Amino acid sequence: MTPPRSFSASLAARAGLLLARFDGAVMRVESTRPIAEGSGARRALAPATWAALQAWCFTDERFALATLAQGPAAERAGLVEAFSRRLDGSDQLAAAGGALAGLLLRLRVKGQDAMWWRQRQPSDPWDAGYLIGEPQALRAFRPRRATLMVAEPDLDGAALSEAVQTLAANSAGFHQPVRLLVLGRSIDARAWSSTPSNSVAITEIAWPSEAVGPAASASTASASR
Repeated sequence: MTPPRSFSASLAARAGLLLARFDGAVMRVESTRPIAEGSGARRALAPATWAALQAWCFTDERFALATLAQGPAAERAGLVEAFSRRLDGSDQLAAAGGALAGLLLRLRVKGQDAMWWRQRQPSDPWDAGYLIGEPQALRAFRPRRATLMVAEPDLDGAALSEAVQTLAANSAGFHQPVRLLVLGRSIDARAWSSTPSNSVAITEIAWPSEAVGPAASASTASASR
């Protein structure tokens, strides 16, 4: 008996996830700005901000938008870098214990990507990186796994606006959640929407005024790439 065409197409698409790679046309792994030493300490110095980012990432929406406009630029960048590397499995890779264990972890993650019947777990690695803002690449983007994109303060405003519109418009076809975190600026998604009904809700992540201290760095090795 021949399986339904829709089932076969879905199966082929899921199997293709085994070959899918981090989309370097949409995101870069490293920030355009240097991240100072000690990123890991940021979680302890701004736990409420970290917790708010965690809660926002794990909401049910296919696409969600948030801003983190407050805080010293270096401190803010260090926390977001550390948070991104926690999400993308860098901590798991560092704890794996050697090259062979790291390879086995990567293979396990790839295998989980293709298991469409498997419910995602909070510990499953994400793709995380810094938004490049290339329109054509964004229009073609389909997440292979849960994805965090970070828009840095120096990203062109027009490129950011188009990214929000494109991701929101395409999100109905996403099989995995996508999060866009905008740093260092406040935005009005309604002004970027074609109609008020298409506007995207914005979560404002707060930065505690008492969170001060040395900035941070993190490894860019990731179990998700």
